Formats: sequence, structure tokens, C-alpha cells
Amino acid sequence: MTITEPQLASSIEAPAEAAPAVSGDLKPVRRRRSPLFGLAVIGLILLSGLAGVIAFNSVSKSTPVFVAKSDIVRGHVITKDDLTTISIAADQDTQAISATKADTVIGQIAAVDIPTGGMVTTSSLTKSLAVPDGKALIGITLQPGKYPAQTLHAGDNVVLVPAQAQGAPPVDITAEQTTPAVVSQVKPVPNTNDVVVDVYVSAAAAPGIASRGASGGLALYLSTGASK
Repeated sequence: MTITEPQLASSIEAPAEAAPAVSGDLKPVRRRRSPLFGLAVIGLILLSGLAGVIAFNSVSKSTPVFVAKSDIVRGHVITKDDLTTISIAADQDTQAISATKADTVIGQIAAVDIPTGGMVTTSSLTKSLAVPDGKALIGITLQPGKYPAQTLHAGDNVVLVPAQAQGAPPVDITAEQTTPAVVSQVKPVPNTNDVVVDVYVSAAAAPGIASRGASGGLALYLSTGASK
């Protein structure tokens, strides 16, 4: 007897695999943004532009002015090496001198001490220093050895001493023969080692000092005492 194996019915099929999701079938979720967000963005853009305009105008409306590159003492004749510049607002109310007007500064005399970085103004310059009441201004030409090696500055207290002629025997000089003075300014004599020192002395002593100074018969030294 033949035994026939049962056959699976062809109608029974394997379960179908799930179809992959198609991305195109998915609809993104859209968020509605508040109108205030757009206004805020526009406001930021406008503010940035305004800040740029203000910064540009600030730079474009500034002007360079002269300041002291290093300390300038009263009585000093100003040169280009004494100066540098900074920029300030063009509408700033000061006595500052524009860097375009160098000819109004160079060659002028400092009427006051100007510290490093200090602004050079019209009131800090003068063509000549005023002579105080009861004083006289005298220029003395001095050779090396008749004045200190230390640089003299306007306002320094000095003592004028009668100088002996070269080759003459030494003579003791008493305090009564000296004259107190105050330096006004110092200028080197071109192509020499000599200097001209302008000094204030009492009006009463001026004639004798001027005479000795013209003949080269004076020397000076620095003093801590005030002039009389």
C-alpha cells in the first residue's frame, strides 16, 4: 500500500513584508511664527545699520590735534620732534590746535609746562615770555665750562658769577659779587658748543650783568634758592 504524503495547499502563502515608508508621503509639521519675531529681526538689522552709520560719522568727523610727545618745559622753543597727534571730535570745544596748522606751533615758545600727552593749545604758546615786574631779561653767551653740563630749563634758579679772563690769576669771589637769576630759555649757538642763556635778573642789577655778559665775563651755576 502506497502512502501518499500530504501536500501543502498552494493557497497558503507566506505573510507579506510590510512596505517601507515613503518619505514623500510624510508631511512636515509647520510652526507658525509670531509676527513679533519678524519685527524683532528687522529691528536688529536697523540698529546694526544705525550703529555703523554713527561709528562712521564719529570717525569721519574727528580731527587730529597736537599733543606733547614728551615733557615740554616753559620757555622751550617747540620743534616738530616735540609733537605728536591724537584725534578728537571735530565739534569738541577746546583750544586745541589742528595738526594741519604746524606752522602756528613750530618755533613758538611754551608759555607753560606741557606734560607728555598734554594738549598743545593757543594759550600754552607765546612768541615771547613776559618780563615780570621789577625784572630785566638779559641774554648771556656762555662757553663750555661756564655753565653746568646738566641741561638748563626755563624756571631754573641760577647764580651769575663774575668770570676771570683766561690766563688771569685766580681770585676768590664772594657771595656779594654774585647775582641770582632765573632762566627764561636756552638756545645753542649754531656750529659751536656755546649756548645763549636768557635770564631774568633784578632791574637794578641788569646794567652790570649785561656789560659783563657782553664781554664774556660771566659764568653761572644752578641754585636751589629763589631769585631776588
